[in-house]
This record gives sequence, C-alpha cells and structure tokens, in this order.
Amino acid sequence: MVEYVVILAALTAALLLAGNGSVEALRQAVVDKQRGHSYALSLSELPETDDLGQLAEYYNTLGKYPELATQLESGNQKLDELADRLEQTNQLLDNFDPEAIAEAATGYDFKFNPF
Repeated sequence: MVEYVVILAALTAALLLAGNGSVEALRQAVVDKQRGHSYALSLSELPETDDLGQLAEYYNTLGKYPELATQLESGNQKLDELADRLEQTNQLLDNFDPEAIAEAATGYDFKFNPF
C-alpha cells in the first residue's frame, strides 16, 4: 500500500511540474471521482425475487418510482391470471383419453375436400 502511495505521489508531482496540469484540475478530478463514488454507493440495490408482487411492494416503500410499482402490480396480476388458466387447462387435460377419441372416430372418413 505504501508503494502505491509513493508511486502515485511521484507521478502526480511529475505531471504538475511538467506543466501538464494544475493543482486545481487535480483537486477537481478528485472531487468529481468522490462524488461519483458516493452517488454509486447511495443507489439502492434491486431485491432478488421472482415475485413481482414483492418487487412492487419494495418500490412502493421506496416511494421513488410509483409508476414502476403500478406496472409491476399489473404484470403480477396478469401472470397470476395466466397461472390460473394454465392450472385449469392442466385439470382438463388430466381427464383426456386419446384412445377414447380414436374409438369414437372409427368408421368415419375425415378426408378434407375444399371443393
């Protein structure tokens, strides 16, 4: 760590003495870097969840993105409706017997003739 500080100080001094920069430009660069770093740390992390309802609740508690929370709630409702429809379809298909349909269709000619 000490070597890093010594090398950084030597390079900074070389740049300043050569006339390629000024102390004010260096100070401003450090201030900008610190502001960017503190802003990046202040951003909240996204929660890791597969449930859109929980994610919408998270954004509601933040109070930062009300339109996003509304969209997530809407998406969650649509996914719940889709899951219900798929469950109903699965229940209907549990009673499906293709052999019974084949037996009922024997003796019929199903050739399609459009004309």
